[in-house]
Amino acid sequence: MLNLLAKVRSRGLVITKVISKSVLRGKEFFGGLSLCLMVLFIHPQDVLASTASPYKPEKQKPINAEAKQHDRKELLRNLGLPGRKPKYEIIINLDSFLKDRNLKPLRRSEFVPTILSPKDISKYRVIFLLQKEGDWRTVDKIIHSLEDTILLGHVLAQRYLHPTKYRTSYKEFKIWLDKYCDHPEAVRIYRLAVKRRPKNWKMPKAPAAFSREYKKRATIVRRSKEYVRTKTLSKTGRIEMRRLERRLRFFLRKGWTLAYKKLLSDERLLKLFHPYQLDAARARLAAGYFAAGRDNWALNWAEKAIDRSGQYLPEAHWVAGLAAWRLGNYRKSLTSFEAVSESKYVSSWLSSAGAFWAARSAMKIGKPELYTKYLRSAANFPRTFYGILASYLLGVIPEFDWSSPDYNKKSMRVLANQPDGRRAISLIQVGQDKLAERVLKILFSDSNPELAGAMLAIADRAEMPSLAMRLSSMLVASGKKLLDSTTYPAPRVIGTGSQKIDRELMLAIIRQESEFNPGAKSPRGARGLMQLMPGTASFVGRDRRFRGSRRDRLFDPETNLELGHRYIKILLNEKYIRGDLFKMMVAWNAGPGNLIKWNKSVNYGKDPLLFIESIPSKETRIFVERVMTNYWIYRARFGKPQYSLESVLSGGWPVYKSTKTIKVKDMKVGFVN
Repeated sequence: MLNLLAKVRSRGLVITKVISKSVLRGKEFFGGLSLCLMVLFIHPQDVLASTASPYKPEKQKPINAEAKQHDRKELLRNLGLPGRKPKYEIIINLDSFLKDRNLKPLRRSEFVPTILSPKDISKYRVIFLLQKEGDWRTVDKIIHSLEDTILLGHVLAQRYLHPTKYRTSYKEFKIWLDKYCDHPEAVRIYRLAVKRRPKNWKMPKAPAAFSREYKKRATIVRRSKEYVRTKTLSKTGRIEMRRLERRLRFFLRKGWTLAYKKLLSDERLLKLFHPYQLDAARARLAAGYFAAGRDNWALNWAEKAIDRSGQYLPEAHWVAGLAAWRLGNYRKSLTSFEAVSESKYVSSWLSSAGAFWAARSAMKIGKPELYTKYLRSAANFPRTFYGILASYLLGVIPEFDWSSPDYNKKSMRVLANQPDGRRAISLIQVGQDKLAERVLKILFSDSNPELAGAMLAIADRAEMPSLAMRLSSMLVASGKKLLDSTTYPAPRVIGTGSQKIDRELMLAIIRQESEFNPGAKSPRGARGLMQLMPGTASFVGRDRRFRGSRRDRLFDPETNLELGHRYIKILLNEKYIRGDLFKMMVAWNAGPGNLIKWNKSVNYGKDPLLFIESIPSKETRIFVERVMTNYWIYRARFGKPQYSLESVLSGGWPVYKSTKTIKVKDMKVGFVN
C-alpha cells in the first residue's frame, strides 16, 4: 500500500476521493472519508519514520492558537463570509478614511476599560460606516484582519438588516440566531427569518427573553396603589365589556357627554361593570362636564362616584374640588382636596396637587394654619409641579443632588467580565452608543447593585442621557439614592452666536418629549428629540419635503433642534401668547388652534393655575406641568434666576426671559446618534 502511494505521489497525481463501496454502505461514511483523505496526504517516509521516533515538525503552532484559528475560519464560513482572506487586495488607510468622513478619534479610555485595541477600534468604525453604504467587498477584507471579533454579531446584524443593499437568506438568518440569539437585534431578525423560512426547514432559534428590556419612564414618583377588581366575567362578557369601555372613551374624547350619560344607564353596562368601574366612569363624566364648563353637573356626578367608591377614586375628589372652587364653594373644595392629598391610591403628582389646592382653599376661608400645613405636605414632593411651587412659597429652596455617579474601577472590572458588559464597552469604544445602550438595558435587569452602579457611571460619562435616566429610575425603585444629575441629564451644548436658544427650555422639552432619544417616533408620526410633526417641520423650515422625502431628517439631532428652536421662537412671539410659557406649552402640544379656542371658552377667572387645570385635554395638562417642572429644575441645576416661577407664585403668568444662550449651528450635542 505504501509503495502504491509512493508511486502515485511520484507521478504527480492528485487523488481527491478514495471511497470503497463498503465505506459508502457503512455508517462511518464521514469518518472513513476523513481517514482516506488523511492517509493520501501523508508521505510514506513520514510513516516509516514514525516507527522509529515520534514525528516532530520543525515549526508547530500552539494547540490553542490552531484551535482558535480553526474556530474563527469555521465561524466566518458558517456566517456566509469566506473562511480564508479574500484573494483581492484592498488597501485602505483607516485613519485617513475616518478623517475624510469628519470623524474625530474617540477619547473614552479614561472612563471605560480597554477591551479593543486601537487598531480594532478604527477597523470597526470603518466597518460600520462602509456597511451603511453597502461596500461588502471592502468590509469582508477588514473583517479578516480583526484581532477581536467580539462585535461580529452586531456587524452582521447591520448587514442582514440593511434595507436596500443586501438580501439575506434564511440560512444566514438561522446561523446568526444560533450564534447571537442574545443580541438586541435578535427579535427583528427572528421575525424576518420566520417570514423567509422555506417549507420543510426547521424553525430558527428563538431569541433570548427580551422582556427584560424595560420601558419604564424616568420620572421619579411615589407609586400609587391600584384598586384590583374582583368581579369575574366569561370571555364573551369581557369582550363586550371592553367594547363598552371603548365607546365610553370615544364619546368622552368627542365631548359627547349626553351620549356618554345615556350609555352609563344601559342595562348591559350595569350588568357587566363592577361597581368600582361604574363609579370610575361617572368620575370621568364629571371631568368631561368640568371641561365643558358645567360645574354644577360636574360636582353632582363626582359626588355620585364618591358616595360608593370615594376611597379608591382620588380623581373623583379632584374633579369635585375643582368644580367647587370655580363655583366659589371653598369649604367644599378644601374637603375634596384634603381627600386627594391623603389618599392611598394616588401618585405623588396628584397628591402634591391636592395638598397645594387645599392650601389655596384654606387661605380663601381664612385658615392660615391649614395653609402652612398643606403647603408643607405638597413640598414633600419637590420634583413635581405643585411640589416645587410649594417649596418656594415656604421659602425653602429644594435641594437637588447634582453629583455624578461614583466611578469604581473594581465594579468596572466586574462589568467587563460579563459577556454583555464586554460587548457594551466595546460598542462604546467604537462610537456605537445606541447599540451599547440597548445591550446595557438587557443586562441591567439581571444585574446586582454594584454592576448597575457601574453601568450608570458609564452612561453618565459616555453621555447617554436616555439610558442614564432609565437606569437612575430603576435604581431608585430598588431602594438606591436618587441622583438628580442622571435623572435630569444635561448633555453638553456649547457655542455662541447670533441665533440663540435657551438650553434649559430645550432640555425641559426634550426630556418630556423623547427622553433624549433622537430616534423616538410617536404613533402619530412625531419624530426626533423634540417630537416634531412633519407638517410642523415643513411650516417652520419652509420646505415641503419634510412632509415626504425629508421627513426622516427629523431624526437628525441638529436638524431637529434647529427646527424646534425656530418653532419655540415663533410661538413665543405670537400675539395670543406674548412670551407666556404656559400658553406656549399648550400650543406646542395641542396646536395653536386649540390654544385660541380654549383661551376663549375655558372659565379660569384670570387664574393661571386654574387655566392649566381647566384645559380639556388631559395629555396637554400633563405636558404643561411636566415641562415646566423640568424647566425650573434645570434652571436650578445651572444656577439661573427663577423668573417664571416667581411670576407664578405672585399669581401672574410665567413670562419667558432668556439668560445665557447659544447658537444652534455651532452646537455640540451629546445625544446618541
